[in-house]
Amino acid sequence: MPKNHSIEFSKRSSLRANTIGMRATYGLTLLKVKDDLKDLSVFTADTSTSAGLERFRNKFPESFYDCGISEQCMIASAAGYVAEGGIAIASTFAPFLVLRAAEQIRLSMGYMKLPLVITGLASGVSLGYLGYTHCCVEDLPYILNIPNIYVYSPSDAYELEQLLPKVIQLRKPTYIRLTGISKIKPVHYQSFQTDLSSPIQISNHGNEILVLSTGSISSNAKEAINIINTKNPNKVSHYVVPFFNESTKKSLENIMVNYEKILVLDEAMFGGLSSFCLKTLNNSIFDKKISFNCHPDFYLKCGSYEYMLKQCNLDIDGIANSIETLLTH
Repeated sequence: MPKNHSIEFSKRSSLRANTIGMRATYGLTLLKVKDDLKDLSVFTADTSTSAGLERFRNKFPESFYDCGISEQCMIASAAGYVAEGGIAIASTFAPFLVLRAAEQIRLSMGYMKLPLVITGLASGVSLGYLGYTHCCVEDLPYILNIPNIYVYSPSDAYELEQLLPKVIQLRKPTYIRLTGISKIKPVHYQSFQTDLSSPIQISNHGNEILVLSTGSISSNAKEAINIINTKNPNKVSHYVVPFFNESTKKSLENIMVNYEKILVLDEAMFGGLSSFCLKTLNNSIFDKKISFNCHPDFYLKCGSYEYMLKQCNLDIDGIANSIETLLTH
């Protein structure tokens, strides 16, 4: 049985983490993790500042390896370090990590099952103002089709702060997907329990519509559901799906069976959470009305994060309108 972890909510810690955002929280949390895991080394591809790792680099220079803008070399080096018994986490921007080093990830983590942890910074469309060279909507669909890789896609920076140490200690081949920008409203406002596998309940307001979300857009989902529930109480419930592995499918199935309609939200293209849910339904004998708000299968006009989300119907209004459509049909 997976170990169940109780996360005691701290408003002060939550506000701090979500103010500085996921990338800065990631770097600062690794600084704390190093105190407990002396063998931990960090690998990066010229992103020490972008990943909030400057303090780690300055405090533990002997455990910090900057491979420059050579992502394939970074993954190969970190994998070798792990193969020799070390604990390694490697990070850079998601498109450069997942797309440029696709073969190294597939072979070292999927095929060889080395317990390397890799982190994709600014996944999704948060860097849309820089164009699709710096966006990554293909990472989750690709990674989920490689056997043996565990995926963690945190809902907010507070959750990341609490669970990153536990995820690293699992010692599994792991992809951590960081989405969103700083100062996004927190998703978690209360204590929660997690087995690092099952979806986490955010709100329970009836069994007509279930909203499933992953990553930082869970904040928009939560706001949209609050709007809908003021007009249509006891209609919509919300779970976040931070974890992706085989055990997640069973937990997800046990949740989905209780609802008439399901709305799935994901910044990735179809093939991420959307396909993950369909595979779960495919293994079941029940029929559900299921809708998807995810990145379309073409590249959008680029701009700010909010502008990009709006085109995907992943802004607050777009999500609320999708829920209202499900309620009336």
